[in-house]
Amino acid sequence: MRRTILHVDLNNYYASVECLYRPEIRNKPVIVCGDAKARHGIILAKNYLAKALGVKTGDAIWEAKQKCPGLVLVRADFQKYLRFSRLAREIYADYSDKIEPYGIDDGL
Repeated sequence: MRRTILHVDLNNYYASVECLYRPEIRNKPVIVCGDAKARHGIILAKNYLAKALGVKTGDAIWEAKQKCPGLVLVRADFQKYLRFSRLAREIYADYSDKIEPYGIDDGL
């Protein structure tokens, strides 16, 4: 029996979910971040527009704003991301009963 392994990773996952909910920000550079006031001020995800301007996951918010002054900041909403993660895994389950999730944005 031949074995096939498929790795799935949802690119820019948090930012993609936020843009789905907020169509008005879809064509703007978007980051999903923590709360800078609570000392959680790093970039958790960015969309392709922000990435093209040099914003990186793990950057500090102040650093990202320097690279991209028009940046749209969105606070993380993990309940939304979990919902879509579950939906994606339901699709994976249509193809295999051997799913090994590594993170919220992927499955194996």
